Amino acid sequence: MAWVFGVLAVALAVFLLWTLVAPRGQWRALVGWSVADIHRDEPSGTAYALRRLGAGLGLLGILTVSGLAIAPTLGSNAGRAPDASPIELMWGSVRPEVVNRVIVPLGAPSGNFVEMPILGFQSFADGTPNYVARLDEFTLLGRESPSGYVGDLPPVGNGALDFANIIVNVRGPLLCIPREVVMIQSEADIRIGVFYGLPRGPEGAEGDSVAGCPADAGVTSSVLIPLQLGAPLDDRPILTLSGEPITEVGIID
Repeated sequence: MAWVFGVLAVALAVFLLWTLVAPRGQWRALVGWSVADIHRDEPSGTAYALRRLGAGLGLLGILTVSGLAIAPTLGSNAGRAPDASPIELMWGSVRPEVVNRVIVPLGAPSGNFVEMPILGFQSFADGTPNYVARLDEFTLLGRESPSGYVGDLPPVGNGALDFANIIVNVRGPLLCIPREVVMIQSEADIRIGVFYGLPRGPEGAEGDSVAGCPADAGVTSSVLIPLQLGAPLDDRPILTLSGEPITEVGIID
């Protein structure tokens, strides 16, 4: 029924606007044809002024009532954030890119690079989730294989995810790249560290990654790094190198 009241309100508003803008023309169109002498029976200037005043007040009332009726709807729509996508629900507002590299983890860090926080992990007990195929591969400002990039390209026809049991999510400085992955596996747990550094310069020159790639950088990119375990994960926790638990992120596919 709301649309009926809406139509009536619009029609009344049009009529009142006509009265406000051209009261004489309105009278002649609606009434003038029915009187014997249009000049003698036409309302006075004061009467037209009063009609204009009434029409103006009527329009103001319609606008006020319409505004009060619409305001709650506009307020609820403005206050509600857009629905997050499954990828945002899993990994946050920064869309991750996939490190498409087959990585042989080290047993200990070299000390040349900076360890980055690992924000979460997913295990692939039932196969690689479909959403991963919709993600872009990691690049450094458009460069697919910057010098010093961790790991090796997967065999032709395969992706790194084809060999992975888990992925870990890391955010690192925008101008740096993953350089090392350390993984220590035992029967009790699995410990992982991801280290970022500057890409190598011309002729393999190394920059100062410790200074150039701070772990608390203000501008970062998000990556998912596929890793292959030596044995099934089972119930073993995944920890950082310092022993802090890494959150397992549920798969929303």
